[in-house]
Amino acid sequence: MSDQRPQPLLRGRYFVLRHGETVYNAAKRLQSNAMHTPLTRQGCEQATMMGQALRGELGERPQVRLHISDTGRALQTASLIAEELGIDWFAASRTPDLFEIDMGSWCGRGYDDVEADHGPITLADHLLRPAPDGEDYVAIAARLTRWIDAVRDAGEDRGDHIVVMHGISSRVLRGLLAGLPPHTEHHAPIAPSLVQGSIALIEDGVETVFFGSARGTEHA
Repeated sequence: MSDQRPQPLLRGRYFVLRHGETVYNAAKRLQSNAMHTPLTRQGCEQATMMGQALRGELGERPQVRLHISDTGRALQTASLIAEELGIDWFAASRTPDLFEIDMGSWCGRGYDDVEADHGPITLADHLLRPAPDGEDYVAIAARLTRWIDAVRDAGEDRGDHIVVMHGISSRVLRGLLAGLPPHTEHHAPIAPSLVQGSIALIEDGVETVFFGSARGTEHA
């Protein structure tokens, strides 16, 4: 019987990371992609531990491509990881295609505050309900597909890659890279939730939890 699995969208190994905890995560407030929300002490520790876990697998000064969502919290997380690995943070590819879900006018507000006005925004399986003037999961998948295409078309998809991004958007990227079927309600592939400070590894279309654990909470 032949292998019916589809060909992976990208070859190589992709270590997909959530940024460390921020002051907004700790306060349960919705973040935007424009504001800088710095890491907490715990967030810095999470980033350092992810870097140490990657160093144990990749060694010091590995030949690896670093991709970062162009947000302050992801860039700060990546700087601590780069320090642990001894790689050049400045050589990283920074892109808005790896941004978190855009929660529109709800950004900056507390979860409780938004829910008092609009009802529950945290859905089953730790997903977020899109804001009326924000971004839905199909739109997230479209820009992440654009990122995948750009990496592949540049001939840079093989080898080892580290991708530092966000809770919700990373789940869509992981879903795409692992070839998961579209979510029945959100119509985009969505991988299971991971706690902050976790690393998912997708290699040739197959995902494993490299570091950390599942069943996280999502605070965009």
